Amino acid sequence: MSQDAGLVFLKTWGALYLLAFFIGMTVWTYWPSRKKGLEGASRIPLDNGDKPCR
Repeated sequence: MSQDAGLVFLKTWGALYLLAFFIGMTVWTYWPSRKKGLEGASRIPLDNGDKPCR
């Protein structure tokens, strides 16, 4: 295998690997069973647990 052929092979499979990883993480994030945890995490910045600075 020449260097050029190896580079094309790595670029092609690297792009496919990253695409599959992105799709997998997107599906995992929006999976219905994770809804409760994500809703709780989205409320953290809005909680009134902080006291004002003096």
